Amino acid sequence: MQNLSRIKKIQDIINPQIKRKYIKYHNLPPKVQEKLFNIETADIIRRIAEENNLNSAQLWSISHIIGMVLLGETNIIDFLKLIEKECELETESARKLARDINSAIFLPIKDDLKKIHNISEWPRENENKISNIPQINGNIVNLKK
Repeated sequence: MQNLSRIKKIQDIINPQIKRKYIKYHNLPPKVQEKLFNIETADIIRRIAEENNLNSAQLWSISHIIGMVLLGETNIIDFLKLIEKECELETESARKLARDINSAIFLPIKDDLKKIHNISEWPRENENKISNIPQINGNIVNLKK
């Protein structure tokens, strides 16, 4: 019965973009669907925006970007670049904001997002593992990496 209702709703949607997103949403894993329209997610985004001193336009932009990542419309790989561009933030501020969002919103559903975005590794997942290993160049150990 629920599928028939869903099919009827899809047939009634005239705008092709909205129809495509509606279908995409209903094909998402349940945890991601819940995250998309959960009031707790909105509260988390608002809290992170306040902690990062975002204005209302930046809050709207980051909310939209997060939604598009959850829906699979925006690739998770492009998340940091989009934050920097759309919110007009300096690189370090954008990285902090991305880390905050990643840990609070994306990481709890990381496995589902990896499937949605068709990636085998989470962006920069191994960055810390590699950077903590001293690099040997000839007889000199580079401790900066």
